[in-house]
Amino acid sequence: MTTTLQAHSGPLHQLLNPSIRTVLDRLDIRTNQQVLEVGAGTGEITARLAQLVGRNGSVTAVDADTSQLAGTAVIDVQQRDPNRDLLPGQSGRYDHIVARWPHGTLRDPADVIEQMVARLRPGGWLVLADITPTPPRIYRAPDDESGTLIYTVMQQVHRALTGLDGATWTANPETLLLNQGIVQHCIHSATETWTGGGPGCRLLADIVSHLRPSLTDITHEDANRFGDLMTDTRVLLGSYERRVIHARERN
Repeated sequence: MTTTLQAHSGPLHQLLNPSIRTVLDRLDIRTNQQVLEVGAGTGEITARLAQLVGRNGSVTAVDADTSQLAGTAVIDVQQRDPNRDLLPGQSGRYDHIVARWPHGTLRDPADVIEQMVARLRPGGWLVLADITPTPPRIYRAPDDESGTLIYTVMQQVHRALTGLDGATWTANPETLLLNQGIVQHCIHSATETWTGGGPGCRLLADIVSHLRPSLTDITHEDANRFGDLMTDTRVLLGSYERRVIHARERN
């Protein structure tokens, strides 16, 4: 089977994929099933889903940018923007649906969730992954100026990843899911403590480099200084809070 994973995942995928993989390992995704993935990105989770459903199953991988995805006998790649296009499939089409918050603002998250619930078979799992608007937490920095810079850059990165309003799939998942007829759901939130020079801080530095053109309120000097601080072992900060909601449709 041809792999869909490219050498470098996008920044939002790098942040959310570990939490998605953890939840997928807990769900009963079986061979021969049909899965929809919304926001497939670079295809790391797509490849994992393809392994789970096997050669007689199917994974429909949807993203506004499909340049880093490759179709296979199991994986059907479809280019669709949830801000403009309807999701593929008819009512009750998929056994499970996995959706990652897109890079940027989503016009109507509730409408996209409603579409996904409608396409989910009774008893199927809906997985929603996003980053909550938890403020940055800087526990230690070489000096106050450095701490302020780290805080400012992390705020800018969060806005660039999730949109100017820091939107998520839903601020009140319980009410939204109950209104859609979902009777069973579980929410997993995770944060980590990252030390300068460690993999988390290196990831942050890579994200700033990746997003540099869109970080308009940060100078090149500040971006370079931030990169240096991410290698400084005196830095200790809290990661962005990752959230994964998995919910089950009524049988």
